[in-house]
Amino acid sequence: MRWNLSVAGLAASWGLISVIVAHVALSATVLVFWRVAIAAVTVVLVVVLVGRTDLLRVTAQRRLLVAVGVVLAVHWYLFFETIKLSSVAVAVLTVYTAPVFLALLAPLFLPERRSRIALAALVPAAVGLVLMSTWGSPATHARPLAIATGIGAALTYALLVIGTKRLRARMGPVTITAWSYGIAALALSPFLARAGQVVPQGSELFYVLLLGIVFTALSGYLYVSLLAHVTAQAVGILAYLEPVSAAVLAWALLGQPLGRQVLVGGALVVAAGVLVVLREPVETEVRIAG
Repeated sequence: MRWNLSVAGLAASWGLISVIVAHVALSATVLVFWRVAIAAVTVVLVVVLVGRTDLLRVTAQRRLLVAVGVVLAVHWYLFFETIKLSSVAVAVLTVYTAPVFLALLAPLFLPERRSRIALAALVPAAVGLVLMSTWGSPATHARPLAIATGIGAALTYALLVIGTKRLRARMGPVTITAWSYGIAALALSPFLARAGQVVPQGSELFYVLLLGIVFTALSGYLYVSLLAHVTAQAVGILAYLEPVSAAVLAWALLGQPLGRQVLVGGALVVAAGVLVVLREPVETEVRIAG
């Protein structure tokens, strides 16, 4: 249970990301680039300082590692772009269809059975998320392009979890995070020329550093480590705690009202998370051949 609880706590902490992004005027491309570039540099510096550069050596699954890095860049870009094209409500509602993709795809590509607990928890979580996303938004600006980018972010998140779990069976979290962040930064760098403002200014620098060091480098290391002990389907459901946390933090830090539907919807999502934490069995670390 403690592994599921750890993932739940980590997902809840991600709610601060929305608050941070609200203070940064950089485009989605630039923001994601700095996020992954700073994270990659942070991980490499820590490895060098502790004298464990051997952790950066990659002896297997190089193609999959490159693919995960590229998918990581695409996922975060699509997520931030959905917010900019529409609203947080639309982004949350579309991106958090990811557990549906995970429930369908994870048993096909990973050595785990289809989880009845995860599928059962998906119902109250989805209902709660719809309540939260539609509250106070008579015009949600759900343009077709925004819906497409949101669904794309959901699908890439599911693929990211599956790919990372396969990598985790062959290499450690430091190797995965260092290389995937670096590859993601390289994949985004050609697009910076058309991104307008590239360098963070004023207080933006603090928020970008916080996003890159704490909520990407450190958070990513913990996330990849936990993936060895939690099923992909459970991860998908527990990730629903992020928008609940974001709503609560927006109320506490930004003064945005919660409303009755947000409270009810949030309670349903939390209940789904509690069900997974208490009932979903912990996954023993596995090794995948190939």
